[in-house]
Amino acid sequence: MPPDPFGITQGAKTLSGSLDSSREGAKQITKSIEGIQQDSLDVAQHRAKERQRAIREAQFKKEHALIKALDEWNHKKQISDQEAKLKIDFVKKYGAKEWDALLKIKLEIENLERKNNEEFQHDLKAVRRVQFYCFAVAALIAWYLTWGIK
Repeated sequence: MPPDPFGITQGAKTLSGSLDSSREGAKQITKSIEGIQQDSLDVAQHRAKERQRAIREAQFKKEHALIKALDEWNHKKQISDQEAKLKIDFVKKYGAKEWDALLKIKLEIENLERKNNEEFQHDLKAVRRVQFYCFAVAALIAWYLTWGIK
């Protein structure tokens, strides 16, 4: 083979190699795009299933709300009936004056429970505030150790 004074053979080989590399790169890009499309399809299908499940749960709750309301009404009515019967029996045995004293005790107990709940909520709020301060200080220390020393 005669020598190639203009380098056409070498240029053709380089061009062929570049075309092969481009073709391989295009194949990889195509595979990557197909993978992304498949991931997107999977996410969309998962979300559609989640929406369908949420719709079924909402329908179930709606259908059973009336039954729950009826059960709650029956429970409250039963308690009310028991209280009425208890009042009649108590008044017969101890009198109306003692019934009023009993109602005062009940009111004191309810007030004490309400006060305890308010104090608990106040304490819980204080604990959450301290917890927030701890997280803030930890974040500040982490930032300082990571970027502050440089």
